[in-house]
Amino acid sequence: MNIDTTGLQELIFTFFEMIANLDLKTLNLDFLATLLTFFAPIWNPIWAAVSQWLEANFGF
Repeated sequence: MNIDTTGLQELIFTFFEMIANLDLKTLNLDFLATLLTFFAPIWNPIWAAVSQWLEANFGF
């Protein structure tokens, strides 16, 4: 059985080439503060439980 993986290889190569050429200074992350504020009521209790578990089991 001969499977042609050329397309998959090109996709992977293109993805890593895009990551390598990404200029972080050009990213607009202004929406991030609003997004974090929106999810804070959900995330904060989860993170508190995780922190408590880590402290109880690993002394963090």
